[in-house]
Amino acid sequence: MSTSSASDTGVKVKPLTNSNYQKWCGEAKAYLMRLGLWRLVAGKESTSINAAELNKWEAKAERAAGEIYLLVEADQRIHFRGLEDDPKAHLSKKPGACFNAYDDLFSIHKEDNEGLIDLGVQISKAMANIQNLRLTGFTIEQLDEEL
Repeated sequence: MSTSSASDTGVKVKPLTNSNYQKWCGEAKAYLMRLGLWRLVAGKESTSINAAELNKWEAKAERAAGEIYLLVEADQRIHFRGLEDDPKAHLSKKPGACFNAYDDLFSIHKEDNEGLIDLGVQISKAMANIQNLRLTGFTIEQLDEEL
């Protein structure tokens, strides 16, 4: 299993910003899968009660959290404050990210040099981003609370 980071493997994952969660999430998942860290991040790898195995698992969790942290723009790292060691928290769906996704959708407008198809593609991408950030069972009442 590789222990190298995105910078020394040549992998180009654009860091998470306030407007690229959908693309970043897919690329980060693929990158972590390549490193053999995704099962841990997704919560599919359980800890062992054996002390030696637990230490290995915790070291792997720290490596996953570190890799994810480095794939996030500096101005977005505030959302991980206090959770830097938890790789599962880095990919969670937070209200702030949802708000930014709605803001992106509502900011879309047709430029003079673009066609309606281009505008439709932008809207579709923004809607997909919003849908990916929703929790299972999301309701309109929860949307009202978030906004």
